[in-house]
Amino acid sequence: MTTSSNHDQASWRRGSVAIRPMVWADMPDLVGTFDATWKVQEDPEGTVSRLSAAHFILHYLVGTTRARIAVDGQDFLGVTLLAEGRGELCFPKAEEELERVDRQLSATTLGAHTLDRARQWQLTEVRLEKQCGLAVPPQAELRLFLVSSRARGRGVGGALWRDTLEHLDQAGIERFYLHTDSSCDVGFYDHQGMERLAELKGRDHAAFAGRDPSDDPQFFEGIDDIFIYGGRVSDQLGKDGDHGGR
Repeated sequence: MTTSSNHDQASWRRGSVAIRPMVWADMPDLVGTFDATWKVQEDPEGTVSRLSAAHFILHYLVGTTRARIAVDGQDFLGVTLLAEGRGELCFPKAEEELERVDRQLSATTLGAHTLDRARQWQLTEVRLEKQCGLAVPPQAELRLFLVSSRARGRGVGGALWRDTLEHLDQAGIERFYLHTDSSCDVGFYDHQGMERLAELKGRDHAAFAGRDPSDDPQFFEGIDDIFIYGGRVSDQLGKDGDHGGR
């Protein structure tokens, strides 16, 4: 049984598209794709937006034990980051790099505000997990499932999804869960027959966080709905789909 992508060398290939273990050199592609998908709109120059994307990618990588990317030659098409709750971490240096990126974000007013929103989002996800009883293993978490817009319609999302399911099955992990939100193709998970374990509407974020929205009216403005989905691996095997979500 292998739980670290650094040792998981088997690759899937169909035509010119392949799935292989992620390496640190893939980071710019992941950050660029995340940034293109979820830009910080208040940042026309793009510096804070790219740092925010790096923050989220590194946040997901901190607990990742299996990281796989889909490529067409050198062209990045998609990624799955999986935390199995056991085994070696793929990128131990991710935590230190996250601290460095967060210091850069904190150096400007917009960056600090963006970081505060990101951390609030992540704390909200943790609280929702606890309410669902997901803090207890052996559930694995699919921390990031992202498909580039240029890969849509090529079966890349379905291949990454099945690659993850087959790995979980071989690893003897029966259940997994993931976070998503209303900026993503939430219907994909409904179509897959996964169970919606939690839902938090954007209008309810402030109350859930115990914060008075009048203190900073723009802090929660336009924030997405959050969902947690869970599923049994054996139920999901044999189902394919395409998704470009967080």
